[in-house]
Amino acid sequence: MKEGIKYIAIWTIERIEKATGKVLDSEIIKNTVVNTGLERAAKLLNGMSVTPFTYIAVGTGALPAGVGDLALGNETTRALATATYVASGFKSVLTYTFSFGGVYAITEAGCFDQLVVPGSVMFNRSVFVAKNVDTTITLKVTVNISHS
Repeated sequence: MKEGIKYIAIWTIERIEKATGKVLDSEIIKNTVVNTGLERAAKLLNGMSVTPFTYIAVGTGALPAGVGDLALGNETTRALATATYVASGFKSVLTYTFSFGGVYAITEAGCFDQLVVPGSVMFNRSVFVAKNVDTTITLKVTVNISHS
């Protein structure tokens, strides 16, 4: 019998009109948990690390996600997410609503352990169809990570 921990990460990406709060569109995407994320998760379990993944970053990179990725393809911004734990299903949930000072076509998201880019560790990465945002449209990004 093969046993082990399995991580399933599901992203919900919503474009929201700032003035009205209306959800313009929403997409749900599974993603890739990368090797550095698996390594950090193992180190969290045995106490070799105490740094959790509590930051979400978004960007405009277009290359497919792979297990060897160390960063987003072209990171635009990163923020400390609201982190919660859902006991039913053993889920870690991170969410953040990004506002933008310009026009972007956001195509990727990832979870990280630090706000600063150099030296941070990425847990997972998702690449999706471009979400066009500007000063009038926010991007609510939520990732549900199930542990089984």
